[in-house]
Amino acid sequence: MIEPVFLPDKLVSGTAQAYQMGRPSVKKTTLEDIDEIQYLSVTPWTSINKHGHNDQWEVWVNLEQKTAHVCLKGEEHELVNNTGTLRKFVAVKGHKDYTYDELACFFYCWGLSVTHGSLIISD
Repeated sequence: MIEPVFLPDKLVSGTAQAYQMGRPSVKKTTLEDIDEIQYLSVTPWTSINKHGHNDQWEVWVNLEQKTAHVCLKGEEHELVNNTGTLRKFVAVKGHKDYTYDELACFFYCWGLSVTHGSLIISD
């Protein structure tokens, strides 16, 4: 389970305005057991063929489009770029047993729209 925690008070300070709104705080949420983070540059009319992940989950994040696409352990997914545009992603992979809802909530908090499974991009 992904649980947010607050940084210790000794690490956090704030302005007078922050104190007027309550105690200044910084809440952090951590994905544990990340195996790797990759930068993917997918050229036009290119695919990452359907493949599976037996022992790790993977999330493809497109920061420009503000989307995240989740593939859980034991599932298959593909990424198809059927456009004339280069597409860029950050792939986050880990092996801890998270549910779809846990990963979706984590990436949704980043302001991303979250979907489950393959990603097919068309013009």
